[in-house]
Amino acid sequence: MPARIKIITVFYFIILVGVVVLADNKGTAHLLRFSGGIPYFDKISHFLLMGGLSFLVNAALKAREVSLSKLRYLLGTLLVLLIVSLEEFSQLFVSGRAFDIGDLVADYLGIFIFGEIARRIVLKYQVE
Repeated sequence: MPARIKIITVFYFIILVGVVVLADNKGTAHLLRFSGGIPYFDKISHFLLMGGLSFLVNAALKAREVSLSKLRYLLGTLLVLLIVSLEEFSQLFVSGRAFDIGDLVADYLGIFIFGEIARRIVLKYQVE
């Protein structure tokens, strides 16, 4: 199981990078136009996509925790928070993209919620 979850996590990350590249490239914007007619599609997709990444990374890391200022955090959640934050803030410097605090909030909610789901599943089933 652990090797499979790691492989799935890598493929998922590659797909997410592809989605970001498509979104950053004006020439491929038409590929994502279908989403414009679905209410809240953008926020829901941020929540689910980044939450999915958090779930997989935390599962692959077996819900490993780190201590910061006497508090314990999931390592995978912190890693995903860092990567996602950098990507979202990079939009301030990418022509054709616009930073949206709502997207960041949806990302963070998904990351924390799905990270905690991963923690509970890993602890319950002791995924190795």
